[in-house]
Amino acid sequence: MNETNKIFFCRACSSEKIKEFKINHFGFPGKNKNWKCFFCFDCGSVSDFKIRKKEISYADGSFRNIDHFNIKSDDEKVLPPIDPWSAISFKRWSHIWKNLEKSSNIFSNKEIKMLDYGGYQGFLPYAFKQKHKINSYVADLDPQGLAMAEFLGSKTINLAKNEIEENNFDLITIVHVLEHLDKPADNLLKLKNILSEDGIIYAEVPNLYGLPMVNEAHKISFSEYSLVKMFKTSGFEILNFGFTKSPKESIRFDYVYNYDSENIFIICGKKEKNVQLNLPIVKIPKSIEEFKYNLKLKYAVLMFKNISFTLIKPSLRYLKKSILYFVYGLVDFISLKIFKFSLISRFFQRKK
Repeated sequence: MNETNKIFFCRACSSEKIKEFKINHFGFPGKNKNWKCFFCFDCGSVSDFKIRKKEISYADGSFRNIDHFNIKSDDEKVLPPIDPWSAISFKRWSHIWKNLEKSSNIFSNKEIKMLDYGGYQGFLPYAFKQKHKINSYVADLDPQGLAMAEFLGSKTINLAKNEIEENNFDLITIVHVLEHLDKPADNLLKLKNILSEDGIIYAEVPNLYGLPMVNEAHKISFSEYSLVKMFKTSGFEILNFGFTKSPKESIRFDYVYNYDSENIFIICGKKEKNVQLNLPIVKIPKSIEEFKYNLKLKYAVLMFKNISFTLIKPSLRYLKKSILYFVYGLVDFISLKIFKFSLISRFFQRKK
């Protein structure tokens, strides 16, 4: 064991078979400044360690505003009570519901006791309550988010002050949370203890091979195999896993990475259910050079096959509207000047 590995380790599987690397990529930047990044040769995940500057605070909501606001002065520090991205992330409920419905019989229960771990503002259980009878809890560090969750009808647990005392949850959701944790496997074991015997866990994380590793709040990037391995090692029965993406409206935030392989989801149970499932094939690169080559090759495919079309679709839609409004306005202007009535208005009236 070398000196580096005494300090650093794989956050997903605790392995010390890791090696440091740097990524310099114009479309998929990495966290190079003030960070050390390591690839794990046992599970294929990437673990990040901050070596300078203070850690991001989750208790005051500041990390959620980093990407959405460019604050340069005290006059600009007037922020909304809830992260604006919440309007987009709310729509995740739909694919989460569908994946749970397809992979389990959780919604056959008359009432579901649900914990949204790291659930922030409680939008996910709020959506689920409109589909099914749910007794929901939201556990998070952000008091503003928890206040909104309580307003929306969930019981709340402030993780900065309290442990989770409730147990026997039928459903625990962990949506874009595991990548923020120092040792996510430790958290999984705690959640497993408060899950009912027939309970289900749904987790979703960014895909190592689908997103830039630039987010300062993320400490780990999972591959499909490393996520499945972590849950298997934690004693869960894997019911389903696969890829999912952010809602298409996310492009309004200049977010261009919403394609099918953007995120990885996994659905697990506590006890064996005899599910016939093909687990991901182990294809861990044997060297940093091979890993970086595979990563950049995937980036290249995503750029020309996905991102370019993600950007051009709304552009074409708005171009069509732009041309229509230009033509309508010009025809209306000329008809009003010459004939004193709106030709366009008469045309649409006849059409109706």
